[in-house]
Amino acid sequence: MALIRRHSDGYNFVADTETGITMRWGKTFKEDPLRAPLPELVDISISNHCTKGCTFCYRDSVPNNVFMSVEDYEFVIRSLRDDRWGNVFQVALGGGEPLEHPDFIKILEITRKYDVVPNFTTNAMHITKDVAQQIKPLIGAVAISYPNIKSIPLTKAHIFIEEGIKTNIHFILDKKSIKQGIEILQGKHNRLLEGFNSIIFLTFKPMGRGKEDLCLELNDDLKEFCKLVNKHDCNLNIGFDSCFMPMLMHFTNTTLDFIEPCECAFFSAYVDEHLNVKPCSFANHNRDTYNLRENQFSDIWNGHWESYRGAQVNTCQRSCQNASSCRGGCPYYSQINLCKTDVAAESLI
Repeated sequence: MALIRRHSDGYNFVADTETGITMRWGKTFKEDPLRAPLPELVDISISNHCTKGCTFCYRDSVPNNVFMSVEDYEFVIRSLRDDRWGNVFQVALGGGEPLEHPDFIKILEITRKYDVVPNFTTNAMHITKDVAQQIKPLIGAVAISYPNIKSIPLTKAHIFIEEGIKTNIHFILDKKSIKQGIEILQGKHNRLLEGFNSIIFLTFKPMGRGKEDLCLELNDDLKEFCKLVNKHDCNLNIGFDSCFMPMLMHFTNTTLDFIEPCECAFFSAYVDEHLNVKPCSFANHNRDTYNLRENQFSDIWNGHWESYRGAQVNTCQRSCQNASSCRGGCPYYSQINLCKTDVAAESLI
């Protein structure tokens, strides 16, 4: 077991680099810190190149051969390091399609060189046994991203699974796929899910090629899905992205010890292939964007983003048992803030 530890007044963090388990607390175990002095996780787009052409791609990735260079990537990893706190715990590599990057293995090696755990998301098209054997000693986990559980190329996925690579499913939850999400929680797809480590439900956002008419709606499907979260029959561990946290807080009995409001700029950050640093990979404006070639990351994190954090105040007027723990939803896409209201309203449950 290799542990990363950070301790200061009001922030404590312990992470196991082998299992990926993390623990975070404030001045006491019962208190949550406001933010980290250094991100625990950084999402990095190492390209915007992808040949698959998914209709829902939030980055509108195309086969454009635009790749972050190895030199730029190492510059990013070095830039994230802090003299007092060391480096970030882990990075999540995306694109584009990471496995189409010509120097992907080298990028993983560089990440480990700086004692950072690399993870990545893939569409699974380019998984081979050779790739699996090369990445196995380097990565923490892999996620295969799909909006339809039956479309996942299981033969490809099981190459990773049989090689002993921790393999997760990123299930994109939208207005159409939520019906299948309900089936997953009912345990109706357990046989298909055998061998995977967990399934993470990602809230669909209307960005890139993703169209607004696929956004989740506050309807019976959503309420049934949330009801099943409390007691599901899926044979995998389940998880959610930060965007779904308000719904978990409002509709479910999930203990607050295991969920957090949006972590962007509080505990995580995003860097694109042009070295632009943003609070979130789904940011739909450049108001809080700073380039690493022109700004020290510590200045961005500890200075420039203070105004962003200060603006993340919960203004929702709905009666909710967890209102004090919620930041009021996504600051970029009001369409997905389904339980939020600007006028006084009763609880939805």
